Amino acid sequence: MKTGNSWLRSAAVIAAGVVMTVLIVSPAAHSKGKKKKSEPTPTETLTPTPTPTPEVHLWNFDQDKPGTVASGWNAVEGDWQVIADPTAPSKPNVFGLPPGRMLKSLTSMLAYYPIAIETDPTEYSDFTLEAQFQSVGGRFDCSGGLIFRYVDAKNFYLMSAGCPSDYFALSRMTDGVLSTLKQQVVPTDKGTWYRLKVTAQGGHFSCYDDDKMIFDFDDSKIAKGKIGLWAADDSQAEYDDVKLTVIAPGESAPTPAPAASASP
Repeated sequence: MKTGNSWLRSAAVIAAGVVMTVLIVSPAAHSKGKKKKSEPTPTETLTPTPTPTPEVHLWNFDQDKPGTVASGWNAVEGDWQVIADPTAPSKPNVFGLPPGRMLKSLTSMLAYYPIAIETDPTEYSDFTLEAQFQSVGGRFDCSGGLIFRYVDAKNFYLMSAGCPSDYFALSRMTDGVLSTLKQQVVPTDKGTWYRLKVTAQGGHFSCYDDDKMIFDFDDSKIAKGKIGLWAADDSQAEYDDVKLTVIAPGESAPTPAPAASASP
């Protein structure tokens, strides 16, 4: 009986060992035939490229002393000075020309052009130049305008508003000779503020009066230069809020509005 019991115990131990071995070696029933679930690849978040801040220069002359040449400007020709004007778009000052220059206008055969140029030596090629303009008087003329791509007093572009002859023109001064490139009739009165603006990009110019595009024109004689202000003869031209916005390389100028129809 003892021998039989020993045999049975041995058989039971062996059987238990076999079962444990099978359980350890064999994969769990719930994992048979299943593959490990793949983790999704995270989507890369794209960081938007920041829009570059345009280079802007603004002159409102309100911190300058009346009777002096505005800070940052040079009177190349004419008696330019800061003037206190209660009608200024940004009070209290403007930059312009007082009464006078009749004799100079006559001795120049009514071809006398006062010019003020920004003193910064930087030369600009692509930009938008704008300013508030009015002329409060002038016996011979009351015109004014914006100079751009100024090389020297004998070579530059000019966008001007004519008073009392009611013209709006783009001109080029070449070797001291002023030539009209394009002109259109636009009413211009004394004592009225106008917003003049020109956009230059490459050889293409768009000219605006009060944010209305009057015309555009192509010319590539002068590639770059400084900016300035202009008047004719004894015009008491005044300027305020002169603003230069540089167009960076690779950028485009704003899409112009349709050109105004010609006045009869």
